[in-house]
Amino acid sequence: MQSCQRGNGRPKPFRLLDLPPKILLRIIPLIDIFELALATRKTRRVLKSLKIPVDHFIIQHLEGKHGFSFGIEGGTVVSWYFVDVPQVKDPKDFMSFFSIEGIDFPTRTKNQKECFDHCNGYDNVSIYNSSKHKSGYRPFRETFNVADITKRSKGQQYHNVRYTPITMSGAALPKCWTPNVPDDYQTCLDCFIRFVEVVFKCGVTGYHMDIKSVPNFGKFFTKNVIKNSCRTFELSGVRPQEDSPLTMEAYDIDWVLTNTPINTKLTINCDRIAGNFKLEVPLMQKAITFNCVMKFFAYENLAQSQCNQLEIGSGSQLREIDYREFIATWLDGNNREFRYLDSRIGAKHAEHLKKTLFDAFKTEKCDMKRRMDNYEPTPLHILSDWYDGTVYPNARDIHRRDGMTATIVVHNECFIFVVWHKKSHKH
Repeated sequence: MQSCQRGNGRPKPFRLLDLPPKILLRIIPLIDIFELALATRKTRRVLKSLKIPVDHFIIQHLEGKHGFSFGIEGGTVVSWYFVDVPQVKDPKDFMSFFSIEGIDFPTRTKNQKECFDHCNGYDNVSIYNSSKHKSGYRPFRETFNVADITKRSKGQQYHNVRYTPITMSGAALPKCWTPNVPDDYQTCLDCFIRFVEVVFKCGVTGYHMDIKSVPNFGKFFTKNVIKNSCRTFELSGVRPQEDSPLTMEAYDIDWVLTNTPINTKLTINCDRIAGNFKLEVPLMQKAITFNCVMKFFAYENLAQSQCNQLEIGSGSQLREIDYREFIATWLDGNNREFRYLDSRIGAKHAEHLKKTLFDAFKTEKCDMKRRMDNYEPTPLHILSDWYDGTVYPNARDIHRRDGMTATIVVHNECFIFVVWHKKSHKH
């Protein structure tokens, strides 16, 4: 006979890692995959056997801060930064602890609710101790505190010893602190790079940085971008002062455009270009994104460009006739590799540009039943108005003689010309 006694109401522990691999792969995108991998040797072994597809692993050096961004396909993105102990205002917030290759990482994680208000936008932050480089370094300062004899309980010691890292200037010590923390951010990054290579079988896919966040930018770029042929490189401007716009020197833009490998996706971010920049040579990279004012960009630059994926910011010299000529050139040509052109236009010009382009070519209504998942990523994949149908009245399909299909979109302040490419089998 079965017992009718009521249980204690506590659910039994669920052994997540004992699930079949196919089911586990469906659940993994919904959890913090990186913290799970760092938890124990068993979790690392299980995750390693699953061969999880990684979307990106990008090293970041921005505004003097150093870290990485890691994401799996269809899953959440984890950002992790490393901060020197003297820069930490409240070390006791670093409650979590991870160890890689015998090196310890006291960490403040995104899951700590009490730290949510001052995480500076970072998901996870670990600390290192640069004082190890200094001569005469001692890892701890000993502070003896004598117990109040009137409040001391029976059996309690007459004094206690508090160990404080020299660089913390007497601040509260994290409970998980050990003297075996890294001594610089590069050691931190190297540990995590090797960790990702072992567990996820993925190397560094790209870099996002500014000129001043590494000691020698040219040497760093040559070693990591040119010689290692990374997938993406994103260069951001710097702020001369805290409230200044992101500024990039004209020379730096020219240097990066000249030296970035052809197959590396290049992104340039800045609010202001210092100096007189002229684009005097054709764009050679297959994919470029300009997040800046494009006063230097004319139709000659577009016509001579070798880009298959090109995104340009506002303020360019492109006119309505230039967009029409660009589409006509694609229709009459045989380029089967071009993917898209995404250009910012003035809102006041959008309606007239739309009428000009839709009247100039033989177009038809945009295919609303097109399954986006079947095609290579385009700017339309991340355009929210595309999925709620708002953009369809401002979009038209156009066909080329060889059977290729493209879509012209003039919506709000955007001109987007997309050529549809079916995903290859590797996806």
